[in-house]
Amino acid sequence: MKDYTPAFFRPNWVEIDKSDFLFNLKKIKEYLKKDTKILAVIKSNAYGHGGTELAKEAVKAGVYGIGVSSIEEGISFRKAGIKAKILVFGSGYPLEYLSVAAFWDLIPTVSSLQGLHALSQVARKYCKKLEFHLKIDTGMGRVGVVAGDNAKIILDKIASANDVKMTGMYTHFSVADTNPAYTQSQLERFNEVIKYAKKLGLKFIAHAANTAALLSSQKTHLDMVRPGIGLYGLSPFEHAQNKFKLKPVLSWKTKIIYLKKVPSGFCVSYGRTFVTNKSSIIATVPVGYADGYARVMSNKADVLVRGKRCPVAGRITMDMMMIDVTDVKGVSIGDEVVLIGTQGKETIKAEELAKLQNTINYEVTCSISSRVPRVIV
Repeated sequence: MKDYTPAFFRPNWVEIDKSDFLFNLKKIKEYLKKDTKILAVIKSNAYGHGGTELAKEAVKAGVYGIGVSSIEEGISFRKAGIKAKILVFGSGYPLEYLSVAAFWDLIPTVSSLQGLHALSQVARKYCKKLEFHLKIDTGMGRVGVVAGDNAKIILDKIASANDVKMTGMYTHFSVADTNPAYTQSQLERFNEVIKYAKKLGLKFIAHAANTAALLSSQKTHLDMVRPGIGLYGLSPFEHAQNKFKLKPVLSWKTKIIYLKKVPSGFCVSYGRTFVTNKSSIIATVPVGYADGYARVMSNKADVLVRGKRCPVAGRITMDMMMIDVTDVKGVSIGDEVVLIGTQGKETIKAEELAKLQNTINYEVTCSISSRVPRVIV
């Protein structure tokens, strides 16, 4: 197998498999009705996977556009030459920065009458009809105009506006992974808002479904879906892979940089929380909590060396951690160590690390520090 280790000085890197990303996108596309659009959610550095390159791949694959979490992310994609539609999620606050979004041809989210008014002012300044998507809060409680009378008031204003154009309207489900009944109630509230908007003669793309929702109920697909976690081959809920198999895109790797034989009763790392009960071989790798490998996994997590599971030995430190490789035959300095991914017949998934941290796989990949290089393979 080809060695994809890049030319950097600290052997600690993330590999992103482009073909697996495209496989996941294709699988999701095949699951949808033919005319349903896809907004690829590449926000937060593509959930820690490396945003720019994957955004380019998604655009090449024919998605409607890219979803990002901030104007800064949108600008970075524009600077990288991405010309597709880019929707900025969130409220748009501070509203004066809507002019920056307009300058970079980003589609902002409007979540209030104040936001609509501010965007209209920017449109007049640029002498250009600016498009936006309206966010409706159907029960998430984060940002968005509350469905019902408040939504009708802002839609009346939008219908009479001449300098801005609502090209999309969306909501977000709060428990699509766990509560179908509540998700259905959110969808019904959103459909009522859609019906009112269409009565006013507005033409727009309606979208609501994240990965969890699009897998759970085809009713949520509407005109467009917003897959995020599924693009990266990670499950939004248990048994999600029963719908169709996705391929994890990310592997996290390092190498053994130090190796030593120690006697029984030897203490390893801060706090002396790991003490050998026999003559052992302890390896050091250049990965720590500053890289996003959480300290809470000390003495709990496994890594892979030569296709064999090896336990983390002692407390994870800021820049390094130790592993017990006593049972690995022929282990040596320079051996590849897999933190997330497959080696031989063994696999460590992001979900496994998430369980150890009492969190979700989203947080595991998003927490991998920017100082860990992302390498597209």
